[in-house]
Amino acid sequence: MNTKRSSPSERDSGGAHRRQDRIVPLGIVVAAGALIGALALLSSQADAKATESTGSPAPASATGKPATGKPAAQQDTKRAARYEAEVLRLVNKARADHGCGPLRRDARLAKAARLHSQDMSARHYYAHSSPDGRGPKERMEAQGYKDAHAENIDAWETKPEGAFRAWMHSPGHRANILSCSSHSTGVGVAFGGKLRAYWTQDFGYK
Repeated sequence: MNTKRSSPSERDSGGAHRRQDRIVPLGIVVAAGALIGALALLSSQADAKATESTGSPAPASATGKPATGKPAAQQDTKRAARYEAEVLRLVNKARADHGCGPLRRDARLAKAARLHSQDMSARHYYAHSSPDGRGPKERMEAQGYKDAHAENIDAWETKPEGAFRAWMHSPGHRANILSCSSHSTGVGVAFGGKLRAYWTQDFGYK
């Protein structure tokens, strides 16, 4: 190995000590680099195999348990049912004060109303007609109810009292609630979306 180191007595032309660093042969540098690269590659492959065999853990919730990923609509089913029943109670009380008989809850109308509220929440719109062009009558008939009368919708209010109050302060919605021609109804609410909460009440003649 040809290495050379100057003695402390050697000086350059300016009188300063001349110093030469120790020279390492190029062949040794290349060999060392290749060895380090091979070790890094083996380590990377081992990590990749460990990841493939174990997989990533399921994301944990705030409680430390794996997240279930349930849609908000499923999580709020019980609250929705309770709120829908309260709207019906308020509606029938107002009808009694007006001299009309109570509306009977129809499961087909209730399903049509709930599905429309969920659709508005999921697809971020607020209208009687869905983006595919179906109106209240078509949606009620899709659930097997053939005597559709009217529909009320509301958004933003998060409590049944608020939705009912908004309807009663709107002449058209109020008229639907107090129409003695209606005999059945279904109420549906969905939480979330751009407008916080979406309410639908479908009315039927029979």
